[in-house]
Amino acid sequence: MERERPSYVKRYTTALATPAITRWQNDEAHRELANERSMQVIEKPWTTELPQVGATREFGFLRDFWNLFHECIQACQTLDLVRDLAPKSIDAVDPGRYTATVTYWAESYLNEVYIVQCRLLDLIKFIQRRYKKDVDFTQFVMEVGDSLAAFVQEQLSPLIQDRGVHVHERRHRLADPEVVKLTLLDTMIDVFGHEELEETRRQSRSDAAAWLLTQVRHYSDLSWHLFDEVCRGFADGILLDIDRVIVPLHLKDNPDALLNLQRSDS
Repeated sequence: MERERPSYVKRYTTALATPAITRWQNDEAHRELANERSMQVIEKPWTTELPQVGATREFGFLRDFWNLFHECIQACQTLDLVRDLAPKSIDAVDPGRYTATVTYWAESYLNEVYIVQCRLLDLIKFIQRRYKKDVDFTQFVMEVGDSLAAFVQEQLSPLIQDRGVHVHERRHRLADPEVVKLTLLDTMIDVFGHEELEETRRQSRSDAAAWLLTQVRHYSDLSWHLFDEVCRGFADGILLDIDRVIVPLHLKDNPDALLNLQRSDS
């Protein structure tokens, strides 16, 4: 079951989706173009090359902001998918493939946590780069963004380091104590014939799966929390109370638009 999104993530979802929804509802030519381009890809997914659609500076900024923001959503959702699929596949797998399955999911969640960190840092960097050119935002976005980036990296650094070693030096089964134990039990029983350890292996399989699922649940929850904290951290500077993103001055199509929004907010 998909989790309810945290409060600030929901606010930014509304703020970034509203301009696109408004354009879709009010611009028939835009709807027709979107339909035409979608059908081209559906009919010829391997050969269709779509040229970039022209956009105003403001809409292009909001589109790029949304795309990065949505990548963060998808990264967190994928980690939730590991959380949901891992126990089902572990319960259903043949005993002979149990260790390999636990190891696979352990390595998968490490990779997904790494992707979550990359996406969150990309979002922070995007906001800093776009807003720092507007003097009203420069100090705020740089200080807040640097603090948020350090916080994200601090929270995830143990797993990111482990994932780096796993990718470049060794498989994760040599780092996780429960997986190490289970791997050695497989060797002792299946290779050296210590059948008296079979009951110990059954318990080890249960322990390894339980520890894996504890980690995955923790880091899927933490990833959403960090995403929400990034959104919250920037909110005081770039998000209005009516859940609209403030567009930097140099990217505005209508300089009076912010004033009108602020009036409607008061």
